[in-house]
Amino acid sequence: MLKQLTTDLTSFTKVANLPNRTLYGQKLVGHDSILTGGDVSWAVKRKVMIQFFAKTNLETLFIACKPQMEVQANRWKVLVGKGDNVNLHDQLAVTFSSYLHSLGLGKFMTPQTIAESVYKLLEAIPRQHLNRYSYAVSKEKEETVQLIKDMREEALKVVQERYEEMEKNSDEPIPCMDMLGYMIEANKNNGRIDRSLTDLLENVVCDILTVCLVWDNMVKQISALFMLLNEYPEIQEKMFAELRETPNETLKDLNSLVYTEMCILESLRMAPALLRGTRDFKTKANKRFGAYVMNSRAVKVTFSDYVMQHNPANWTNPKTFDPERWQPDFVPVAFSYMPFLAGARGCIAKHMAMMMMKLTLSVLAKNFNLEQQFDSKKMPEMSQNFAVMRINNNINCYVTPLTSSLS
Repeated sequence: MLKQLTTDLTSFTKVANLPNRTLYGQKLVGHDSILTGGDVSWAVKRKVMIQFFAKTNLETLFIACKPQMEVQANRWKVLVGKGDNVNLHDQLAVTFSSYLHSLGLGKFMTPQTIAESVYKLLEAIPRQHLNRYSYAVSKEKEETVQLIKDMREEALKVVQERYEEMEKNSDEPIPCMDMLGYMIEANKNNGRIDRSLTDLLENVVCDILTVCLVWDNMVKQISALFMLLNEYPEIQEKMFAELRETPNETLKDLNSLVYTEMCILESLRMAPALLRGTRDFKTKANKRFGAYVMNSRAVKVTFSDYVMQHNPANWTNPKTFDPERWQPDFVPVAFSYMPFLAGARGCIAKHMAMMMMKLTLSVLAKNFNLEQQFDSKKMPEMSQNFAVMRINNNINCYVTPLTSSLS
């Protein structure tokens, strides 16, 4: 059944009315972005974007991001001085948002503003349902709607400028690190010839906001990693030793961070950023899928990555954080491990995400000591109330600069 849910695009489609599409009538990511779409035009657009996220382009993306990470390391040094407590999630959000600037996508806002805006939006999305009536008339709701309008307006200016540059220099290839250029190209060639230029540009804005929201998944994942490592100091020490001993000058260097990658893979299993997904059943009734028969087209099917990745039938000691399980010869049971989903809807940016997470950990480890300082009365814990993982309570770390930088 899981195979059909993730690979059969004819029978199962993404749910159209999910809460991140609009907030009180204000378009957020829309219904036709690189993540939310599902028709032929989406498939054509995805085919263009795959070129940007391909493993063959990772070296270029690494070269673009590495200098920005060094800038962020200096920002952290100013932030903590000789040593200070920081909210790890908040500072990682700024760091990862800075990568968007390296890839030509964050020029409409500073990394700090992107991080703060994304946090507000991600807090507002579930709140409109949990506190539906009180939130609908609240000042916070008005501020959130205005925030979306402002973000879309500023993003549209950048999109318009880049579109005009591309039209003026139509014979020039799109730079390999120019995500915005690829987004514009993808929307120009998605098979819809009846759209106006305004619609095209607005759809690129939807793609930008989609990426901004999804980008936060990397922030959540590294935050979750440190939440888990709090119970396993010996694993954290071993990971930091590898990070400090291994150079980070090339993509090949990052690929040699074997133990660090094992730790990330295990955190993706125990605390995946995407906890579950939902699909609409769209074909004729009485169709069989494995042991199940769908007797109505009005069916929504929900699957849980978290449950699958903690199933003792597929995982030894599933509640134990054990990076060693990810030996080179280890292959999980099919469809029991899907932190990046699978099939035609699998995450096309998964290789880039792994690269960025390892690069971030590498530069931080070479410049700082990080020691978890959690509030014993408000320990961080993962909330499973929503499709996207949330961590309740702060991931506080005491960050101290190393006496001599190893980077």
